[in-house]
Amino acid sequence: MSRIEPLCASNEAEVLAYLARAPYDNVFVEWLIRSRACSRDDSFVVVSRASAGELDGVCYFGRQIVPYAQSEAALDAFASRAGSTRTPVMIVGPRPAVERFWEKAQQHFPVPRALRRSQPVYALDRAHLRGSREDAAVGRAGRADLRELNGNSAAMFESELGSIPGGSPAQHLERTRRILEVGWWWRYRVDGHIVFQCNVGSQTPGSAQLQGVWTPPAERGKGYATRGLAAICDHLLDENATLCLFVNDFNLDAIALYERVGFFRAGEFATLLF
Repeated sequence: MSRIEPLCASNEAEVLAYLARAPYDNVFVEWLIRSRACSRDDSFVVVSRASAGELDGVCYFGRQIVPYAQSEAALDAFASRAGSTRTPVMIVGPRPAVERFWEKAQQHFPVPRALRRSQPVYALDRAHLRGSREDAAVGRAGRADLRELNGNSAAMFESELGSIPGGSPAQHLERTRRILEVGWWWRYRVDGHIVFQCNVGSQTPGSAQLQGVWTPPAERGKGYATRGLAAICDHLLDENATLCLFVNDFNLDAIALYERVGFFRAGEFATLLF
């Protein structure tokens, strides 16, 4: 049987060390804890201990629920805790953890509007990178890029999820602005307009997770994504030990792009969307 306890000052270092054992699985939750973002807007983190006292799971509850555990007992305990939480936008994490959590927690939530059963996790280090910053004149986005970045980002979410995060265009614009202001948006411009973009979503000592990877439809098939992503990754690997991301298994074009740049398989996620 697992015992649940809240994340607190006395166990934080232990929790971070536990999460760092699987840097690609846990980059988001580890970043939330390190950045002190995990206690905003009624969100929180709980941890699980096995009967012998060792840590055997961590779960974030907020707009997303992100379970991670080595034992079914820990996931079952997290599922029981879900009965007193709000319905999230999504449940996401390593596929075995999400599947077990959902098996035990589904009575607490509405039927998901979409299920992504298999989302390969990819990672990249400098030894595997194919391409360089010489391939494309990429750069960190600035204020002048905000509107174009945001429009492309909204189009991406609409095409992939059917809606944009935050619930309104104004909220999505604010989200894009916040990411831009910390230097996490990157873009590749050709003839005055953006032909490829992506952003860092989470960053820890072990890895940085990429998201928002997008080529406007009119610019596809021209090699911009391959050159742009390789060049951006070359820059990002100056300041990050590794990079990672996850992708829907049916998005074969994206998978081909990541593998051309040198990303290698490092795990598998699953996501339920509400």
